[in-house]
Amino acid sequence: MIKNYLLIAFRNAWRHKGYAFINLLGLSIGLACSFIIFLWIEDETKVNRFHENQETLFQAKRHVKFTDGQVFTWGSVTQPMSLALEKEYPEVAHAEMLSWKNEMILREGEQAFRQEGRYADSAFFEIFSFPFIMGDPTTALDDPSSIVITEKLAEKYYGADWREKDILGSTFTVSDIFVNNEVFDYKLTGVCENVSKLSTIEFEFILPTGNFYKQNEWVSHWGNSGMQMFIQTIPGVELAGLNEKIVDIISRNQEGSNAEVFLQPLSETYLYGRFDNAVQSGGRIEYVRIFLIVALFILIIASINFMNLATARSGKRAREIGVRKAVGANKSALFSQFMGESLIMSGMAMIVAVLIVHAILPFFNELTDKEIFIDYTQPHYILGVLGITIFMGVLSGLYPAIFLSSFETIQVLKGTLKSNLSAAQFRKVLVVFQFSLSILLIIGTITVFRQVDYIRTKNLGMDRDNLVYFNWEGGLIDGYERFKRELTANPAIDNVTLSSQNPLSVGNSTQDPSWEGKDPDATILFNVINTEYDFISTMRMTLKDDTLNGINSLGSRDFSPDFTTDSTAYIINEQSAKVMGMESPLGKTIDMWGQKGQIIGVVNDFHFSSFYETIDPLIIRFDPENTFMIGVRLAAGATPEGLAHLQEVYQRYNPEYPFKYRFLDESYEEMYQSEILIGKLANYFSIVAIIISCLGLFGLASFTAEQRTKELGIRKVLGASVSNLVILLTRDFTWLVLIAFVIAAPVAFYFLNDWLSKFEFRIAMGPGVFVGAAVLTLFIAWLTISYQSLRAATANPVESIRSE
Repeated sequence: MIKNYLLIAFRNAWRHKGYAFINLLGLSIGLACSFIIFLWIEDETKVNRFHENQETLFQAKRHVKFTDGQVFTWGSVTQPMSLALEKEYPEVAHAEMLSWKNEMILREGEQAFRQEGRYADSAFFEIFSFPFIMGDPTTALDDPSSIVITEKLAEKYYGADWREKDILGSTFTVSDIFVNNEVFDYKLTGVCENVSKLSTIEFEFILPTGNFYKQNEWVSHWGNSGMQMFIQTIPGVELAGLNEKIVDIISRNQEGSNAEVFLQPLSETYLYGRFDNAVQSGGRIEYVRIFLIVALFILIIASINFMNLATARSGKRAREIGVRKAVGANKSALFSQFMGESLIMSGMAMIVAVLIVHAILPFFNELTDKEIFIDYTQPHYILGVLGITIFMGVLSGLYPAIFLSSFETIQVLKGTLKSNLSAAQFRKVLVVFQFSLSILLIIGTITVFRQVDYIRTKNLGMDRDNLVYFNWEGGLIDGYERFKRELTANPAIDNVTLSSQNPLSVGNSTQDPSWEGKDPDATILFNVINTEYDFISTMRMTLKDDTLNGINSLGSRDFSPDFTTDSTAYIINEQSAKVMGMESPLGKTIDMWGQKGQIIGVVNDFHFSSFYETIDPLIIRFDPENTFMIGVRLAAGATPEGLAHLQEVYQRYNPEYPFKYRFLDESYEEMYQSEILIGKLANYFSIVAIIISCLGLFGLASFTAEQRTKELGIRKVLGASVSNLVILLTRDFTWLVLIAFVIAAPVAFYFLNDWLSKFEFRIAMGPGVFVGAAVLTLFIAWLTISYQSLRAATANPVESIRSE
């Protein structure tokens, strides 16, 4: 019996190859696309979950409340807290400090390269699972002069056969701008495997924290936070209880602090990294949920095609069903047959889908910067493929199986089976639902694209084009003034300055500033940039000519060597002037970190942090000794000449250091890499959804034209033009698409407005997006059905009405 059913299924598919191909193609594309999304979702949910001790690993964070009521959450904490946690809380097995990733010069013998590494406390490799190839992870960082590198660096410095060499004990000379560019020697004590893409803790080498602490005394103060902390608790510790105990550990040791400490499971830091006023408010998990919905949308759209075409062509199989019922087949047997046919089609589609996935997975990995692969030795992959296949088979075939198996035997055999109105209406409902989902994706894609484009093109309050930056290190430190003069003497270079921060990603902040009239109970956070002369002009920020009310005659200005008092001067942004309550800030005095100085300029607010956040108060202070990067403004239209001159001068002043620079606009793009990637993925998946929907629409248009052949022939004989007939055939589908738009538009507005609300600076959800989506969808629908409509309208009426 099963063999007979299979034979009938393949014969039926072969007899109607066009419709079978549309079904197979739609299901295959839908399954492949959904499979890719599920693989991406699985990879996202695996981040930071590979550590053996993951159940007891946490990151320490802090909430800080300010006078205006806002609560900020940071992943950096104070270093003395690690000692206090290990000493005072038996629940804590290890409290490890870890620096932010930083680029340093690593020299071994004659080879010197810039590599990205971190400083870590001695138990780093004990609590985290970064497998060792050489050395002992439990003791690798015990010696303050030790270094651990990844296998990638081992091959880079020692060659492809490094595993066969005795490299442990060899010496690396390391220079880092964050240890005052001093040079330290470290002995190689371990080589670990390359860090997986599933880790948010990325590095190419690890150094002990000893020299970092010695060269940065600020780290040891309770009031300064500049490193990350990771906690390993003893097994069985209840997180909520421990958080209650440590919540005030900083305020108990630092007078005036209102920081509240809490621990977040390491396994959650990637997906749940965003906090809003001390409440966890999302993060990457939002994109996981969005694409999970997109995958389900695509599966449903693909299955709707199958249902529509199966029920639409029911008349073609009516006699077969009648004969089977006449010879004894009951309803359940017919139901099983048609459900089996659906499962066979789903199975064939899954085979094609898997082949498609394997073909495009390398390109997808490159696009998303992931290392996704399918391991068929893992049971969940096999079960997942089988589960999705069965789910699609049942979803696609359930209604057609019920519908076809319910035909009345006598009506079918007498030829009196009439078109089922309810089935036709159901097909229309499915088309509306299908296009509603597609329109949702189109509106979503347009909105994401517009927001990303807004971020990438918005005036930031400074010019990020033609600006390169690199480390201030080595011979550039003592020879900086001569280096700067020689650069600016070339017309291809406009200006040069020093800075402690990337001006579009400021990470330093303080609550220390005071001024006349400040509320002693006020807690206000100011971001800080240390710099030298020409900073404002090099960055091309705009200064207010006068004060905020436009009446002060002094005028804002940049730091200048013409004013000896500028060594203690400050420039503030508009937001700082507001929170300080200064309508005329120029000439007023600020006391910060024990240094009193006058405000000499007010810079117009510019975006120095994420578009998710407001523009906060900022203080720019003259302090060249505490800067780390050089910014060079290249002349417009002379980028190649400027870079060539910069490299030539750099190598003369700093021959021991490899020259590596970055453009500011490139680093700005990286800040929004997630949003840009999500925009690209949304584009691709929306296109897939539209293609699948159009495949179904094409099939239905073909069927409709076939069913109305005689009607069209008679209309043509009676004088109907080709355009009249095309309009007749497209009218019903046009109404269905318009109804789908009316349903989808308010749903899209609600969810996309919620997504946009996460950005402090965002586009408006105007009517243009919806009108554009409607026009695009109608155009695609008309384009899809135009071929069949024109073909039917231009057919010879003699052929269609000959038997009449």
